[in-house]
Amino acid sequence: MSSPSTVVARRGGITVFLLVAFAVTWAIWAPILIAAQAGGLGAMPWTFFLASFGPLCGAVAAAWWEDGWRGVAAWARRTFSVRFPGVWWIAGVGMPLAYLAIAWLTVLLVTGGWPDAAGFGLTEKLPGLAWPAVALVWVLTFGLGEEAGWRGWLLPALSQRMPVFWAALVVAAVWIAWHAPAFFFNPTYMAMGAGIVGWMLALVCGSYLLAWMTVGARWSIVPVLLWHAGFDLLTAADQSAGIIASTISAIVMVQGVLCAWLLWRRGRRPRIDSRAGREGAAAPV
Repeated sequence: MSSPSTVVARRGGITVFLLVAFAVTWAIWAPILIAAQAGGLGAMPWTFFLASFGPLCGAVAAAWWEDGWRGVAAWARRTFSVRFPGVWWIAGVGMPLAYLAIAWLTVLLVTGGWPDAAGFGLTEKLPGLAWPAVALVWVLTFGLGEEAGWRGWLLPALSQRMPVFWAALVVAAVWIAWHAPAFFFNPTYMAMGAGIVGWMLALVCGSYLLAWMTVGARWSIVPVLLWHAGFDLLTAADQSAGIIASTISAIVMVQGVLCAWLLWRRGRRPRIDSRAGREGAAAPV
């Protein structure tokens, strides 16, 4: 397993990434938080989704800081490359479909009936949108906005300094901290209570699963982006609260533990491939 490498002209990219990613997201979320604390929110404002571009902005800023526009172009070529084995297309789309089938079967076994198909994917955060439009919003916001930063820039940058196993754990810690303001205005998070511990564990497991996918896809985030959007479509829907969301989260946690073990087994310091940052070349897991 190798990690992407670029000729870095200036150090400090990780600091720049963190500052920009957190500043952009938290600045956009701040008015929502203030409104929620002052008198509660009606509908979730569209800026909630806009804030997801913080990690993407951080990635662009860090790539530019280290190597100018040449660095940004190299990051974009690698991050959005489609030159990876076809199995990762299947993984990116097929896993959410498998989650859906298993979760709906679980609902049938527990309640004796299928979930209402008319409610599939619908969320009060995006009122009036049919599920295909909701899916597109997830792809273009929390899919693209987050993954372009977490797995598109931060994971590869950390993997030049440590094994991917530890890099994925650091990414998980940053990912958890980035969500902090949402726990004071997002009804889904505010209702967690002690369940926040399980949410944090699920995010750590998800970080290992997505790190495994990213490395396998030669450091492209395209399969991960599709997976993330599919996961959000399934678990953030209004009808998913309870059995569906908990079933899918349990599956992801099992997958994450397995992927963590796989990454741990290959946890020696990865050999740097000088072509990877500019051509997307890296050996898959």
